[in-house]
Formats: sequence, C-alpha cells, structure tokens
Amino acid sequence: MSNVPGMMSSGSEPDAQGVNVDEKKRKRMISNRESARRSRMKKQKLLEDLVTEVASLKVQIHNNTNKYEALMQKIVVLESENNALKVQQMELAQYLKNLQLMQTQMELLEFNLMNQPGRTLCDIIVDINEPPKVQSWQCHGSNQPAIMASTEMLNY
Repeated sequence: MSNVPGMMSSGSEPDAQGVNVDEKKRKRMISNRESARRSRMKKQKLLEDLVTEVASLKVQIHNNTNKYEALMQKIVVLESENNALKVQQMELAQYLKNLQLMQTQMELLEFNLMNQPGRTLCDIIVDINEPPKVQSWQCHGSNQPAIMASTEMLNY
C-alpha cells in the first residue's frame, strides 16, 4: 500500500494514496500518543491510590498499636486482680475450714452436755476457759504431780 516507484496509475491517484498514507500515519500517531497519555494517567492514578492506601494502613497500624498497648495494660491489671482473688479465695477456704472445725467442736460440746445432766453449756465453757487448779504438790502450770527425788536415788 505504499507508494512504490514504477507502479504508477493514471492521473492523481498516486498523490491521493500518499495523502491517505500520511493521513493514516498521522491518525495512528495521534492515537498512539493518546493511548500513551491514557496509560500514563492510569499509572499515575494507580500510584496515587497506592500512596493513599499506604497512608491509610499506617494510620491503622498506629491505631492498632495503641489498642494493643491498652489491652496489654488491662491484661496486667486483670492478672494482678486475679492473683489477689486467688489469695483471697485461699484465705476464705482456710477460714471456712476453721469454721467447720469450730462447728464440729461445738457439736461435741453439745453432745457432752447432753450426756452430763445438770450442767449447762455455760458451765462447760467456763471449765474450758478457766486455768487448771494447781495443788501445792504439783509443778506450776502442770497437771502432773511433782516427783521427789530421794538422796538414795541420786547416789546409785
């Protein structure tokens, strides 16, 4: 389709073909330039979108880091409270055991009271709270009789 020497047609056709070829080249060149311009614009838009997304993700990372740190502080506080509650639970369990022991002792006292006619619970409690009576022949603070050592026993 190009103008080749030696192939000439009649009249004005070679000039018309040359003009058509030049016009096609010019249109193709304009089309290519426009396509390249659209491609550059598309790349520029994509780059701008990526920059915007990066900025957005950095903000999200910053916010998530702050949330993480706040949650970690809450975890420390909750673990501390949990440990305090565990200690309190152990103390209350020991307190409950002591109360159960006291209840058992009271039940034994009631049983003894029922088996000792004429005595009241107050009499038994007074007996428990009074110090034992010490006889002159007993050591101070002991219910055991004092043992007198004879001189014969010392000189064996």
